[in-house]
Amino acid sequence: TDCVDGIVARRRKEVTVLGEFMDPLADKLLVTSALVYFTTVEWLHVYWWMVVTIISREFIISGLRVLAARRKISIPALISGKVKTTVQLTAVITTLLIILLRSAAGKWKFYYGWLDFVYELPMYLMLFAVASTIYSGVRYIKKYFYLFGEDI
Repeated sequence: TDCVDGIVARRRKEVTVLGEFMDPLADKLLVTSALVYFTTVEWLHVYWWMVVTIISREFIISGLRVLAARRKISIPALISGKVKTTVQLTAVITTLLIILLRSAAGKWKFYYGWLDFVYELPMYLMLFAVASTIYSGVRYIKKYFYLFGEDI
């Protein structure tokens, strides 16, 4: 539905306040719920500090957007924010597929040495997601820090 909404909005050349708010919120809820789940799966090596870093950035940038909205300023998505979202969603989807693969490998009793690397992949993907999250957060703060003004 997110993709269809985006396509329809682009074709009609429309941007709605609800769409601007709901689209990022849906992405955040999806990513956050998956990340919290991943921390409960020990062999994934997805740690709480990774999740806290990602969620903290989301709260900080959301707060920045609220301050901007109070001043009638719109903060468009930066390329770094789009890259961050892509990296996070790629990490989440890949990790879900790896969980499925591991389940199938155990159920169907097949195993190959390459699976050891595949099982470590979520940790590296998450490290990349954390790095892109931090980078994106810093970019937004540097660009829009002036909005904090007297509110700090």
